[in-house]
This record gives sequence, C-alpha cells and structure tokens, in this order.
Amino acid sequence: MSVDLRPRRHLALPITAILVASMFVASPAPALAGPDDENFEVVDHANFHSALPLTPPDTSEPTPSSGTGTGAPPRAGKNVQVNAPQQAFPNGLLGRSETTVAATEDGQFVVVGFNDAQGFCGAPFGSACTPQSPPGLSGYGFSSDGGATFTDGGAPPVINHVFTRGDPWLARGGTLGTTFYYANLAVHDQTGATLGVSVHRGAFSGSSFSWSDVRTFNSPNPNDFYDKEAIAARPGTGDAYVTVTNFQELCGMPENGFGQIEVWRTHDGGDTWQGPAIAGPESADSLAACGNTGTLQQSSVPFIGPNGELYVVWSKGPTFLATSTTTDIHIMFARSIDGGVTFSAPFEVASGNSMRFDTPNGYNRDRFNDHPRVGVATTGPNKGRVYVAYYSALAPTTSAARTPCPPPNVGSSCRGQRLTSTQIFVKHSDDLGLTWSTAVPIAAAPPDTGLKRFWPSVSVQPSGNLDVVYYESQEVPVSSGAVCNVRVGTTATGAPLRRRGSAHSLVDTIWARSLDGGVTFETPIVLSTVTTDWCTTASNIRPNFGDYIGSTSGGNRVLATWADGRNGIPDTFFGTGLGAGRAR
Repeated sequence: MSVDLRPRRHLALPITAILVASMFVASPAPALAGPDDENFEVVDHANFHSALPLTPPDTSEPTPSSGTGTGAPPRAGKNVQVNAPQQAFPNGLLGRSETTVAATEDGQFVVVGFNDAQGFCGAPFGSACTPQSPPGLSGYGFSSDGGATFTDGGAPPVINHVFTRGDPWLARGGTLGTTFYYANLAVHDQTGATLGVSVHRGAFSGSSFSWSDVRTFNSPNPNDFYDKEAIAARPGTGDAYVTVTNFQELCGMPENGFGQIEVWRTHDGGDTWQGPAIAGPESADSLAACGNTGTLQQSSVPFIGPNGELYVVWSKGPTFLATSTTTDIHIMFARSIDGGVTFSAPFEVASGNSMRFDTPNGYNRDRFNDHPRVGVATTGPNKGRVYVAYYSALAPTTSAARTPCPPPNVGSSCRGQRLTSTQIFVKHSDDLGLTWSTAVPIAAAPPDTGLKRFWPSVSVQPSGNLDVVYYESQEVPVSSGAVCNVRVGTTATGAPLRRRGSAHSLVDTIWARSLDGGVTFETPIVLSTVTTDWCTTASNIRPNFGDYIGSTSGGNRVLATWADGRNGIPDTFFGTGLGAGRAR
C-alpha cells in the first residue's frame, strides 16, 4: 500500500479509500484521456505502483456484518488478532492488511506491521473520520509473550513531520540485536508531500515497546518516485539495507520509468543512510522508448548472508507494448559483497507466467504484483544457502474481456474471472547465487480449477530447516450460489469496473517446511483456523488484502502474520508453526 497526492496524471496510484454503503456519496471520477484500461498502464504508468491515491469515498460497496495446539510437532498454534477492533466511518476506516513481522531470536518479543486504513482520516489526506493516535497509514502491534497476546500501538509517532504511508516492512538488528527497524513509504504530515522512505527505530523495555526516532531518504531527483521498499538487518552489527523501486524521470518526463531497483545502506545502526546504489538498472527497452513502452521491475526484497553478503531479488516483467502486454515474469537476482556499495550484474534465477492478470476473484484490484522472496541459512548444516521463492501461473494469462454489467450494476463495466491455477516454487544456491538448483514445487500440483498459491514468505530456522508461509485460495462457487461481485477500480471513462463470476476466493494461510534444505517439502499445514471468503470481505482500501504477507523464525517456531477476513473485514492475524525440529 502507498498513498500519493501527485497530479491527476497519476490518478491510478497508491491506495484508495472505498468506503461502504451507509457513508456518503462519492463524486464520480474524472475521465482520463487515452485508451481504455487494457492499455492504460502503458500510457500512464499508474498501475505499476503498489497502491492507489486517496479519492472521494465510494459508496457502492455493501457494509459487512461485522489455543495452543497439542500433539507431536509439527503443528499449528492458535490464531491471534494483532490489531484492535476496527471502527467504521465516521469513527474510522476499515482495513488492516499487507503484513510484516520481526522477532527476537527466542520468539518471545514480536512486532507486527500492517497497512492501516484509518491513516486516511484527517490530515494530510482529509477523509472526514476520526484519526487514531498516533496517526499513519502503517500500523503496528507488539507482543512480549511470544505472540499469545498483542497490543495495538496505532502508527509510529509522527516525528519531524514524517507520516507513514504504507508498504510496511520490519527487521531486527543493531549491535545488540535488540533494535527493530520499521521501513515505510512516507509523506509530510501536513502537506502530503512525498518524503521517500522512512525508517523508524524502536526497542522493547520490559513488556512495553516504543519507537525512538526516524530517518528518511529519497531519490536525489525530485521528479523520481520511490515505491515498494523492503528492509533487512543483521543482528550483532550496525548493518541494514533498504531496497526500493524507483519510477524515475526519463527523457524529461517525471516518473516515466518502468522501475529501477535501488539500494540504501547503513553501517552505523541506522544513524545515517547512504545511497542509492543500483542493483537492477532500468530495462534497456524502457530507456530506448523513453518510458513510453518497456518492461516493469518491481517488488524487490533484500536479505543478508552469514558473512555480510547482501542478496536482492525482484520481479521483472511483464513488458508493456503499445497495444498489448506480455504474460511472462522473470525473477531477478543481484548480490553485493562490499556492503551494498556495488552490485553484480543482475541475472535471472527463474521465469514463468505472470499472475498479473490472474488475480484471486475476491481481490479488489484489477491487477496483481508478482512478489518473490529471499532467505538465507545463517547457521545449520546448509549455512550460506540462499533460497528464492516465487510463484507462476500454470498457463499464460491475459486480461479478461470487459462487458456491460448486468443488474444490479447497470452502468458499470464487468470483467470475467480468470481461473488459471498457480504454483509456488523454491530454488536454492550454495555459491553466492552463481548457480541455482532446479525448481522445487512447494506442494502437490494444484488442480486445474483456478486454485492459486501466492505471496510466499521465506524464513530459515537456526537448525537450517526451511519454512515457507503462503496464501492458498480455492477459487470455487459457494454453497449459497452467490455471485462474487467485487469492484476493482474505474475505467478510463470514469465508469465503475467490477469482476463478476460464480467462483469465490476461499483463502487460507499455509505453512510448508523442508528438513533437507529445500530439496523436498513435507505435506503443508494450514495455519489459519478459519477460511476467509475474500469476495464477502469489505474494506476501505484498495488493495483489500495488500501485496504480501510476512513470516520469520524464533524459538524453533515459524512466526507468521497475514490479513484475515473472518470478521467480515481485513484484520491482521498472527499464528505459529510449532516444533520445527532438527534438520536431517
């Protein structure tokens, strides 16, 4: 998630408030010049960014009615809600999603972050609802009892006018290993002017947690735009790194690039930040066409190896042409062995079919990010092994055709559903990423029904065991026969755009583990105790469930966090995979 108040040219940028029926009437979105939305991304670059800008509330959506495991390991623990109960408009806004987590080595002290819709209330975005205290679009919760209970802390404090605007990412590091870093996109709390990336630092004191300060950094060119940051830190040192996508100025046109992967670094525990270094340069086709056509690069993630080496992965593709979009995705990789000052030439780890136009049917956006993840074994029998997890549609998938919507949505434009299944794969490298294993599927082959596995999060236990947490959605009709009818945006002419069909997105959070270093995986275990129907979950933000989920390791457990709709709205939940055992 991210929020932007830039010129109307970027109407389709970072997260929008889509309030529910009992609130107030939205003014219609203005018409945009250019082709219809199938080619809209090529003209505007708007849908490259991770979320949408604040717009007047949309009243067309319905209002929702709003233990520890036993037995031998492996087993799932109880689910715990991280955020406090949410308030509907005008007392607040609904939606806590796009989750991240960091924890101490023993798993006792945990911090969870998430997009927080209530950050739209009041300044700088001006929605007429009650701001929380402290305000921000990135919320957090903390636990001092291993995740058995959580305290909702609101947002990190606004210091020197730094207001968080989403895409949250947490890491633990510092020379004592007790510093929690919280990276976000940021804006000025009064003007809404972009500040680039913010990094708050915080720590536990007994059972309480607080943030002490914040640093910001941005592109040296004010005509660039930073998006989709992620952070990694190395406990016992002052090292931390933030990767970010720069939609840069090209040929004198602000923010016209298709994405350059840049890296900022600190070696003094976050007191000062240096950069940017370039890990993934703007694609040659984008440069040649001045950004009018080109190949998207987005969703970068860093991780630090046992000897301080830095690894970065990201997605490259699809390619946006004048009248069409390709269906491929390429998982790219670069490394630095000099503390993030320089990087190897980027190269491809894997390729597949993009899920961009194969969204879960209950996802309230018209496109989907391909988001790989990386992890490294810093101890254990496979010390130094690098893991990359990614997902691929099982067939090339294009944007579904649009037709006029039937009642009750006359006047809207409707897309059909895409029921192409997707699978998650893991590759590993034992030579600093020079060569890679064959791809290993995370679970048995999915049925050809549209079952989708996506958003893997990788962590490695001290024993060396590999844990992957992910979403799995059964895309099937429900027993009531109700149609899945989700608003996913607005067409180029200003009409509501919807996705309709019989299949609902019935989503669970799953844990898969490997005891042999990613060569094979055991039968996955369901972590979520309730299945969520994304089609019936109401949210005030787009995307309703964000762009990723999070996990880490602590105390011989995998610690997972995800957005969950069991309460009729997206709440942030936490769960554990217990008793991971020893690596073979």
